[in-house]
Amino acid sequence: MQSPLKVGKDTLLDPNAIEYQWIRNLTSEGVPQHQINHVIQHCLGGTPQIADLLRQIALKQSSIHELLKQL
Repeated sequence: MQSPLKVGKDTLLDPNAIEYQWIRNLTSEGVPQHQINHVIQHCLGGTPQIADLLRQIALKQSSIHELLKQL
């Protein structure tokens, strides 16, 4: 069962949001991307695709506009 995304638009639009910093930290610690996506989904909600987009946005591999299209 998918849960709704637990962060608001203001957070999503802020590249310095603690959520993005947390994702970057997990990456720098060497956590595999599938585990990061799982943790994002568990903690912040959303679908597997949303979790992957959040990870990519945090790492500057995707644009926030891609995420906003899916919400």
